[in-house]
This record gives sequence, structure tokens and C-alpha cells, in this order.
Amino acid sequence: MKRILSMVLACLLCMGLLSCGENRDSTASADMLSERGAGVEAETELSEDTQAFIGSDMQNTFIMNEEASESQASDEEEVVYLTMATTGNWEGLLRGQLMEEYSKKLYEWSNGTMVLTTYYDGVLGTDLEMTTAAQEGTLCIVNSVPSYQTEAVPEAALLDVPGLFNSIEEYNSFIKDKYMDTLQSYYQKAGLRLLSSSAYAFRVMTANRPLDSLEDIQGLKMRTMENRYQIAFWQSMGAIVSPLYWQQVRTAMQQDLIEAQENPLGYMFSSNLSDVQDHILLTNHMPMIANYIMNEEQFQALTEEQQELLVRMFDEMGEELAAGQPAEDVEMAQKLTQQGYTISEPGEDIREAMQASSEVVLGMLREDLGEAVVDDFLEKLGRE
Repeated sequence: MKRILSMVLACLLCMGLLSCGENRDSTASADMLSERGAGVEAETELSEDTQAFIGSDMQNTFIMNEEASESQASDEEEVVYLTMATTGNWEGLLRGQLMEEYSKKLYEWSNGTMVLTTYYDGVLGTDLEMTTAAQEGTLCIVNSVPSYQTEAVPEAALLDVPGLFNSIEEYNSFIKDKYMDTLQSYYQKAGLRLLSSSAYAFRVMTANRPLDSLEDIQGLKMRTMENRYQIAFWQSMGAIVSPLYWQQVRTAMQQDLIEAQENPLGYMFSSNLSDVQDHILLTNHMPMIANYIMNEEQFQALTEEQQELLVRMFDEMGEELAAGQPAEDVEMAQKLTQQGYTISEPGEDIREAMQASSEVVLGMLREDLGEAVVDDFLEKLGRE
């Protein structure tokens, strides 16, 4: 039922009933952006099941009704309805709390002319599907990690090379001070606007058995993202890799098709995998990066002030998330331990193997993107 409803809602999005709609020119984009987000009820009658589904699984964090929106916006200003979609489940996490808070701030900053609704848990598609939808203009804003955006923006793979960043602060200052303009040019070539790129936590390994040495990883059946560079990294470590959508992971673990995966601690808690995983290895092999992308034509259809407010929202939210995440990670580690997880740090042999595997990925990127692109990235990062 959930999959069927997701397809129905995706079709509604494509028709411009829920989101920005399809772009043909800037005028059309502006018209579609200002369509009533609540117009679905008026233009198409949803079943009771669908309405219940929207109210529960989709977890809309901030929906201002039409009357309230119009009361705050002036008579001359049209209300712009925006949607943001992610495959993540942020319930009970700082990310979810901040998304709700900053959606309200966006509404207030814009004097009621910008209303953002968020759809969680992949109900509007997989990461790859939603990135394509953003390119085509059938979804407004999409959140995912760079590895899921490489089919549209090949250079995004540089951000997710394991082993390059020693801290969250290093990544965020690098993007802000040295690389955002270059990165933005890559996204614009793909017809996308990178609204924000920020890291907030490190990715770690989990497994259904201890990972005390490199030998324990060799032959380990491991889930990775559907990305050739991530696959190559873990294969170089000796793992047997199965690239899967996140929504497939629990079932695959229950059927013993995979034994391990990697993600931030918060994902372990929100996904409640303690019945199929009980060991966490703090590999911290790469940052968890939140990239927020939008169709470029739809971004340009906004007023200059609206553009600035939207970028401000995601930038400030990213800064607050990065500042608050360390405390939440400590809390998550305590809760995960109470759920039965054993948490440990990798030995030197695992660290050395990870560094060697990172060089494998960089070699692939040099072949795929060219020496000049990779060298420019590493030079600005200070890793010549």
C-alpha cells in the first residue's frame, strides 16, 4: 500500500499539484511555485487511506493552512509553496527538530510568503529518483548525500571520498571558504542549484558480529550506497558488497543477505536496527554530508529576496546542526549501548586499509573526472 500511495503522490507532484511543477520557462516556473500546496484537496479528492498516509508516514513538519498564510502575506504578495523530500527518517533526531523550526522561520522571515513542507522516509522515491526529479523540475528541493547526486553531478563524488576529512569543521570551512563557487558551477551545469552543503556527523560501521581486525571485514557481506566509488572502497577493504536502497536494508539483514552497513549513529537509532545489528565500529571514514539541491530554473523564478532567505535557512540550519550534533551523538551512543550494541574503535590495520582504499577511489576519480578537476579539489583542500 505504501509503495502504491508513493507512486500516486509522485504523479500528483509531476502534475504540479503538490510541488513546484514542471519548468518550461521562468514565467511558468513562477506560476507553478505559487500554486496552492493545499490545492490537492480542491483539485483531486484523496482517499481516506491516502490522507491517513500523508498524516502519519509522510510526517509533514510544517504546513501552514491557506487562511493563515494569506493573513500574514500582504495582498500584493503571492504565497510560494515549496516541498523538500528526503529518504531519511529524522523522527526524534535533532535534524527533524531543526527542519521544523527553520521551516517556521522561513515563513516568518518571508512575512508568510514562503511555505515549506517536508516529506520523509523516501515516500516520494529513492535518492536517485528524487535527484532526477529535481533536475526535471517535478520536485522542488531534495536532500541527499553527494554520492547519490553523482549521476547528475559527477564531481559531487569528490566530497564523499573516504579518509579526506579529519573533522566536521574541516569539511564545513572548506566548502564555505574555498570550494562552494567551484562546486556550484558543477551543479549549475546539471540544471541544479546547490542551496547548501554541510557536514554534521561521521559515518560509522555496524555489523552483526565483532569487527576486531581487518580480517573480520574481509568476506563481510556489506550494504553500501548505490555508488561505484563507495562500492570500490569497501571491495578494496575485502568486503562482499551489496548496494541497496536504505529501505531494503532491514529485510536484507533479516534474511542474512547482508551483515553490515555504514551510516551515522543517528540512523542506527531512528531505524531501530538493534534486532539485526549489535556491533558498532567507530570508523569515522567520511562525514555525513547534507546537500540540499533545487531545480535551477525554479530557483531563478524566486525573487532575489526569496532566494537569499532559502539559502539562509539551509545554511543556518546546517550550522546549528553541526554545533548540536556532537552532544546528540553522545546521547545516541548511550541509547544504542542500552539497546545492546557494543561500540569499539578500529585497529591500526583497519585504519591503514581504509587509507589505501581511499587512494583507490581517488585513482578512479582521476580517470573519470580528469587530473585537473581532482588536483584542483585536493589543492584547495590542502592535500596535494
